[in-house]
Amino acid sequence: MSVKLRRILCLVVAAILIFALTACAGSESESEITTVTTTSKQVTTQPAVTTTASQTTTKAETTTQAVEANPFEEFYEISWIFGFCDTYDEGAYDELMIEERYNIDLQCWNISYYDTEGLTMMLAAGDIPDFSNLAKGGKAPHVLYEEGFTRSVPLEMYKKYFPYYYELMENNAPTSFEYNLIRGTEEYYGISWVRSNYKMFYNAPLFRLDWLENIGYEIPKEELTPIPLTSEKLAKYSGQTYITTYLFEHEEVNDIFRAFTEDDPDGNGEDDTYAAVINPNSFRNVWVDLYWGQFGLVSSEANYLYLDELTGNVVPWYAYSGYKEYVMWASDMYQKGYMRTLPAGTFYDVLLATWMTGKVGYFNADRQYIARPDAPDYSDRQPPQGLWLKGEEDATFVMMPALKGPGKSWGNKRYVLDAFIGGAGGTTVVGEQVSDGELIRMLTIYNDYNTNKDDPWFREVYQGVEGVHFTWSGEPWNSSKITTPVENVPPKYRRGGSNIGVGAFSAEPNLFVHEAYRQIWLYHIEDKWVEKYAITPHKQINILDMGEELFDAYNVAWAAVSGQINPIINDFATRSWDGEIANINTEWEQYLNQLYAAGLDDLIKNFYENEAFRVYTPPEVYD
Repeated sequence: MSVKLRRILCLVVAAILIFALTACAGSESESEITTVTTTSKQVTTQPAVTTTASQTTTKAETTTQAVEANPFEEFYEISWIFGFCDTYDEGAYDELMIEERYNIDLQCWNISYYDTEGLTMMLAAGDIPDFSNLAKGGKAPHVLYEEGFTRSVPLEMYKKYFPYYYELMENNAPTSFEYNLIRGTEEYYGISWVRSNYKMFYNAPLFRLDWLENIGYEIPKEELTPIPLTSEKLAKYSGQTYITTYLFEHEEVNDIFRAFTEDDPDGNGEDDTYAAVINPNSFRNVWVDLYWGQFGLVSSEANYLYLDELTGNVVPWYAYSGYKEYVMWASDMYQKGYMRTLPAGTFYDVLLATWMTGKVGYFNADRQYIARPDAPDYSDRQPPQGLWLKGEEDATFVMMPALKGPGKSWGNKRYVLDAFIGGAGGTTVVGEQVSDGELIRMLTIYNDYNTNKDDPWFREVYQGVEGVHFTWSGEPWNSSKITTPVENVPPKYRRGGSNIGVGAFSAEPNLFVHEAYRQIWLYHIEDKWVEKYAITPHKQINILDMGEELFDAYNVAWAAVSGQINPIINDFATRSWDGEIANINTEWEQYLNQLYAAGLDDLIKNFYENEAFRVYTPPEVYD
């Protein structure tokens, strides 16, 4: 056979084989599903949805099989300012993790939210990031909105995309629905922050336990829970600070203050100690709230109103019978020398310096700094660790929930009254340029953080990597963290991108800060300290509880009478402090008569007891 013929035969055979294979393929395709895919892209507030329609040619019916939608299909660039962004470097590892998960590019504007000048210049130029807290920007959230810098946030978006937050709103009504509310709408000037501190007291009574034992006031051992300390800095003092629910009676506190002054509690044979620092009766500040709390009122909150059992009236602090009891107690402690005033200087600095002399036995301690190993500019000047570091290495201490008063009404001040807050310092505002889709993406991030804290990915992003950023003081995730110094963290693990404000909406505290912080928090929650010991006002003067019209009218009325009322208040405070009052009951009655005549009577009738002024409703603290 010729070569030419063989070539022709090969071509014929090849063609036959190709035809056969094609026929087989066509035959098989008739028994398979033919798939047609359509995709609808995100248009308004709904995430992108992908659907797949499936059709079978052998049957006269159509079935639809849903494919899981990708809620992060659309890519967004999102700018932000939260915290000290002036020192932020782009590309932190936690930033990259968030960007990858949520299909976004986070762009931090390098301005601190405490930089008044920088924020003012930014706004003057007409600029604002997509999401920000402008604590020192000089403009309240409603002003930013009215001037066109920001957009509103619909309540409906909280329901759909931030359900964790919406549930908190329901649990803490009514004020939770009113902070930043645009009147007459269901939209908000910004996202109001939630503070877990509403479950906590601001200050804590802290006694020198070794001094108590030296003067014969021993607390039963079973009532004392030691705080373990494991940081390199304070581990040697582990177990030298205790928490207790044990409370001394009011008269016992008075005797302890006497003994701390007169009975040589430090055992050095010299008369060089005293009980505590006190301030004149005209002084009102968180640092004396525990003293005032013995008598059922709070010094640092002028807007608290109390229902006075003696008169039956709703009155401010200066006309409340508990104030009468306080001024006499304080001046008595001062006149006897058990409590002493501070020398001249900046109050806070002089207060801490006086405590660190080792000659004082009782402290209205800042709860968040008790036995704190870091933040040395503040924590090293605070008891108890400040005293240890200054040489009082054997000193022991005990913390209590409150100072017990002589009557039924006594307690401690909650850090804040409401779970929700507002104002420039307590609001995340959303730039006018932000689309619904971008807002939904951020609300989703906020919600995920607050509902997935135990998930490994979220722990790595928001808490750091174990062994790199921290080690545990005890059982992992059931103890506090021992933080690795920033300079010892490898560059590739540099953090910062997770500081986009997710924690501003959490009702739960970070229990991993340090050992004492964790222990004190757990005691507050487990023993329900706020429920048992918090001083709660009958009413609180503010626009939310009074309504705008009544609140504005009150401010006008107060301005008209304050010039007559304040001198009466100051005179009574001065004379009681100086020991010039012989019969407190007689003087108090005259004092009240003067106040009522000067305009207090009208304030009570027209405002404090006005039915439109609602009674304060405490937030839900415990589940």
